[in-house]
Amino acid sequence: MTNLYEVLFIVPPTLTDDSYKELSDKIKSTIENKHESEIVKFEEWANRKLAYTINNHKNGKYYLLETRCSPTCIKEVESILSFEKTSVLRFLIDKIAEKKVAK
Repeated sequence: MTNLYEVLFIVPPTLTDDSYKELSDKIKSTIENKHESEIVKFEEWANRKLAYTINNHKNGKYYLLETRCSPTCIKEVESILSFEKTSVLRFLIDKIAEKKVAK
């Protein structure tokens, strides 16, 4: 059974392009190849000032990922984001309720 999830994560603005590419490739590979699930959207959302300092960073780049996958897959994505302490400042994963079309 697959669900629609929204993953928002913040990386430091000082993160190199190579480091970001490595992180995003790891997430994409886990979702698409390992769990054969679908990525609906994966984009840079904003570059904003943080509400409070996190690991001596006052700004962060926000990325938004929408995926249709299983709970097992999303647990693995969560563990990847949790493990990447130097690359990911904060993250939030939310299950999105599917909109039902009235007939």
